[in-house]
This record gives sequence, C-alpha cells and structure tokens, in this order.
Amino acid sequence: MIRLKKILNAALLFTAISCFASTQEEAKQEPDDSKPAMVKVLLLKDAEGALVEVKGTYQVYDPLAKKMVSSGVKGKRFFLYPHKEGIKWGENFLGIYQLKINAKGKDSSILVNGVQYQGNLEVFHVDNKVCIINEVDVESYLKSILTPRFADHIHDVVTDALAIVERTNVYYQVLHNKDAYWHVDAKEVDYRGLAATMFNQNVDRAVDNTRFLVMTYEKQPFATTWNENCAGKTASYHSIFRKNISSPGGIKSAFAATARKEHHWSFSVDKSKIAKIAKTNRITNLDLYIDSSSEKVYAIRVQDGSHSKEVDFFHLQKGLGKSNLLSNDFSVRMEGNSVIFDGFGEGCSVGLCIYSATQMAKRGDSAPEILGIFYPYSHIEQIHSLPERTFSAHGKMLSKPKEVADTL
Repeated sequence: MIRLKKILNAALLFTAISCFASTQEEAKQEPDDSKPAMVKVLLLKDAEGALVEVKGTYQVYDPLAKKMVSSGVKGKRFFLYPHKEGIKWGENFLGIYQLKINAKGKDSSILVNGVQYQGNLEVFHVDNKVCIINEVDVESYLKSILTPRFADHIHDVVTDALAIVERTNVYYQVLHNKDAYWHVDAKEVDYRGLAATMFNQNVDRAVDNTRFLVMTYEKQPFATTWNENCAGKTASYHSIFRKNISSPGGIKSAFAATARKEHHWSFSVDKSKIAKIAKTNRITNLDLYIDSSSEKVYAIRVQDGSHSKEVDFFHLQKGLGKSNLLSNDFSVRMEGNSVIFDGFGEGCSVGLCIYSATQMAKRGDSAPEILGIFYPYSHIEQIHSLPERTFSAHGKMLSKPKEVADTL
C-alpha cells in the first residue's frame, strides 16, 4: 500500500511540474487579440476632487456617449473636481458626469495626488463628489499589492506560489463583480500604484515568472488567500469566511504540525475591550464557533446575560489587533475581569501556509507541487484575459488524493 502511494504521488507530481513548465512557456506569448485581464481599483470615494496629471500622450472619453472628448500629446496637470453641470479638469466637460482618461503612449503615465499609476482612470461624478478608479492590468496590480506584504525575502519558489494564489483570488473577485464600478478598494488591499512595484525584485520576478497562471476549481478561479503558519491544519475558504462559494478543502500539514508548539502564543485583554467590540454592556460568557474539519475558530459568541452577539474572527482580530490575536487557532477562558487567549500559528489558516511551503521548497519541491498539496483537486490554467465561464482545455490536475496528501 505504501509503495502504491509513492508511485501515485510521483506520477501526480510529474504531471503537475510538466503542466507548470509548459504553461509558463506559453504564457510568454500573449495572443495579439487577447486583452490582458484588468482589475478596477477604487482610489478615491466621495472626494471633493483630486490633482490629476497625465505625462505624455493621453485621450479623454465619455464612456456613455462612447466618444473622445479631449486629447493631448504633452500631458496635462489640473485639479479635477465636480460641479453642477459636469466635471472640470482644466477644461469644462459640460453635461458629462463620467470620464475615462487613457494614457496612450508607451512612456505615458497618470498621477493622482502625486501617486503614479499604470493603466487608465475612470472618474464618476456622484452627488457633487467624485469617485476615481484605476483600471490596471492584473500583473501590474499584483506587483503593487505583493511588494509591501513581503518586504523580507522569502524563498523564490514560495513567492512563485504566492503570485499564483493572489492572481487566482483577483480573477475570482473580478469575475464575480463584473458589473460593479470597482472590484477592490485600494485602502483594503494596500494598493500603492506603480511606485510600490520597484522595491522588491523577488516579487517582480515571481509575477513575471508565473504570468497568466491561475488555479481553477470546478472550472473556475476561486476565492482564496494565504497564512503565515497554519499550526498543522488549513481550512477551506468558505468555512472560515462563511461564504456560500465553492473552494478546495483544507489539508493537514505535517511540517506545521511538527513545529506547532514552537509557535504558541498567549495574551489577555480586559472584558470591557471584548464587550466594546461586540457592542454589549458586559460579558457573562464566551463561546467559540469552530469549524469541525480544521478545528479553527470562525466566530465567537459574546453573552450579555440573556442576550448574545456573534463576532466573526476577522472583526475580532481587527478590534484586538493582529499583533495580539495572531491566528484563529485558539482557546479562550475568562479569569476575573480578563479574557485569556491561548493559540498557535499565525494567520487565518486558509489556503497556502507560508511556513510549510518554505520547508517544502527547501527540500526541493516546486511551486506546482506545493500548490497541489494545499489546494486539493485544483488545476493550473493559463488565462490571458477574463473569460465568461470556460477556460483553456490544457490545464491539468495539480492535487493529490487526500490519503496521499495527508502523508506528506
């Protein structure tokens, strides 16, 4: 039986590596008729205006009328603001309440309040305020959001895997919000525009190295994330985020389980702090909502006498601070006026475990091998532009059967 598992394991890993290598080579040759996948990032909402500058050639469109209303070759720099009859940006766009500003030249760029961005700007006049959205290609967007998150160098193979994880999640967000004015909020994802892409060569390399590579589950990109240390088990996205979506299940990680005790943490907080987060007057009891499969906490119930309030893990962690409530692998008890948390690991325990992935990379595992473990029954696809429902047919299964994955 052990020999059969080893043979099956080796065969599946060979398939995964072959798919990854061939897909990487094909990804370098983007079809001329394929528009790269784009993501819309909210930069400003309900603002009085903004200093908008375009360097180089530009065009301004009225998206509703589908016509160009202005253009230039030497750039433009003016304060953009709304008024009763439209939008003003140097010139008056009367009767126009929505603009799209395209930086057309190869060396052209756009700045909003001094921050440089790639792609285009979409401006909306709503109730005498403006919303400004940056439409940027997914590859540039990934470099911007990953760079500040990984200021310290991590293993190249792990960075490759992270780039695919993040790209998968972005594709999911865009596909499931196709009709929305924007897909993500710059403040929530720490999107810093073009400048942020210049400070981490490893992130830049990883995004380019995995260009267009996306994981799919049941033929679609799926919502996912990563964690610093899962302390032995990961959970499915839907079980922790409590969303009715289809996503790969969690797995057992031997590396993180072996080092579980080394990553123990504990802290105490006054009951009043928890009561404030739950918006209750007092605390008479605390209960945990635990995912039965992963044994991770997804919410707590705060009792105030005969009344109770539920607080999800992410809201609780934000209220207590990430440096205090390190993970959702914890127990809790009350002693006097204090609430004591005892836990292990770091992060939300969903998706890729950075600690385990690093150990796997050090022993020689590749990015697809690592992803195959943490995302059971997923595939890697080469997806240049956002599809409607179907994807390329050459993606191959990366995952291993559960009984094999659990032995690693």
